[in-house]
Amino acid sequence: KTITIHIQDPKVNFKKFNYIVAPEHDDINGNNIVTSTGALHQFNDDIFSNISEKNIDIPRKNLLSVIVGGGNNHYNFSLKEIDNLIIKIKNIKKINKKYNILIIFSRRTTSEIKVLIKQKLNKEAIVWDTNQENPYTFSLKYSDYFIVTSDSTSMISECSFTGKPIYIFHLPFKRKSKRMERFHQRFLRLNITKDLNSISKLSPWTYEHLNESERISGIIKERIIKEYS
Repeated sequence: KTITIHIQDPKVNFKKFNYIVAPEHDDINGNNIVTSTGALHQFNDDIFSNISEKNIDIPRKNLLSVIVGGGNNHYNFSLKEIDNLIIKIKNIKKINKKYNILIIFSRRTTSEIKVLIKQKLNKEAIVWDTNQENPYTFSLKYSDYFIVTSDSTSMISECSFTGKPIYIFHLPFKRKSKRMERFHQRFLRLNITKDLNSISKLSPWTYEHLNESERISGIIKERIIKEYS
């Protein structure tokens, strides 16, 4: 028998699949639906252990990574918002001098935003040169803190695997998204994230790190054995 498992809301009749794995913030229900906290991703301890670091000349200690996304259907991501983020990063560096700040761009970050960040933060931060090896996995492994723009549930979910503090730089909505609001409220309640605008001095906190891919795979495996063997 072929068993079909669909990741995320399939947008068609749920009965077409044996199982659907969807994030809680999608707010869909059914007997064959298994929900995850945040988005599923590929990161695990083995990936962190085996990453190549020889081409990455970035300090491993006292590292704060800023992960910048891009515009989407839900959020405005204009130069005005980036200016606000730049001011915030400058203030954080001024108060937390010992921290090395690494800035990483996503695929959705526009060239205009990259140029502005490089121009205005070249003294305060290490800005990833996109012609060089992407230090994203390196940053997940070694960062003490993260600052992530609010547009990407994926990047925030990936950072939550580390158990390290995540500050969210909230962008203004183009239009209200209950889905995105549910996601951010859930991570706030779990003490995974805090609002960047509420802090100036970095202060550590702890939470139970998320490993949803492992947890969900265990649930699916158990149900397959129970229901189909």
